[in-house]
Amino acid sequence: MAKHAVEWTLLCTYELKPNSLNGNYRILSLPNIQISYSHFYGSLMHDYIVPADTINFTVIPLISDKACINEMKLKTDMIAINDDKKPYTLMFNDEVKFLDVSLKKSAYASLYERLAPAVDTYFIDTDKKMASLLMHILDTYSEGEAALTLQTSMKIEAQIVDTMMHILDAQEANVPRFTKSEKTALAIRQQFFDHMDAPVNIASLSVKHQISEKSLQNAFKSLFGFTPKLFFRLTKLNMVHHELIQSNVKEVSVMRVAQKWGFRHMGKFSKYYTELFGENPSVTLRTVAPMIDGMSEHCVVRREEIV
Repeated sequence: MAKHAVEWTLLCTYELKPNSLNGNYRILSLPNIQISYSHFYGSLMHDYIVPADTINFTVIPLISDKACINEMKLKTDMIAINDDKKPYTLMFNDEVKFLDVSLKKSAYASLYERLAPAVDTYFIDTDKKMASLLMHILDTYSEGEAALTLQTSMKIEAQIVDTMMHILDAQEANVPRFTKSEKTALAIRQQFFDHMDAPVNIASLSVKHQISEKSLQNAFKSLFGFTPKLFFRLTKLNMVHHELIQSNVKEVSVMRVAQKWGFRHMGKFSKYYTELFGENPSVTLRTVAPMIDGMSEHCVVRREEIV
């Protein structure tokens, strides 16, 4: 299971507030289970796929404002279930804490049989029992403070499995529910990613989807914590950032890339970009050693350059 620590696939990462990538991360790999802890201070959106041949449950000690995974709004003390069958989109607009447990499907058949029908639903971590157990395990073993023998590892795994089984015995799975406006907002977000290079007009979207502008604004705020206009601008800025990182200063210009992603007013664009990424876009373009920014061709289905 140790190799699965690097098998979480991050397909697209969008920074939605300054310094969003800052945080605390810890991982503990056991023979059949991997535990990871993430504490983010900013706002991110990214697509991910859990390790192959595992089922995953995410325990949530803290959601300070808005967060969602696919079509599930997240709240503090939830336990969300997902698996390796499809990509998931995680988005949050403020400080969050996650505890992810990836379990080999073949290792604990009885638990897997209980979790599999509950994929894309959630349970409640009553009295924070699971979160407390996982944090105690990480505090004790992830920093090498205590010896982690095979016998100890199997004992830890048994504690996690037993605790989750008790939760499943005590509760029915909760099915996520959305308002009609929120479902429309989710559909618009997906359509936007399919055509991110095209101009975005909130009034036109409202007419097309037969929803008032106010309802659309409220739905985006309810799900994501941003207005549609700000959300679209932030994601487009991330695509500019990604392209500038990957480009050669001798072959492209900041203006050309900004216009490609729909920015017309270069003064406003530069201001927005610098506020989000902490540097002028021309500095990003001149970066000699491009960093890996967690973006890939998967992130946008269609790219049409605006000439």
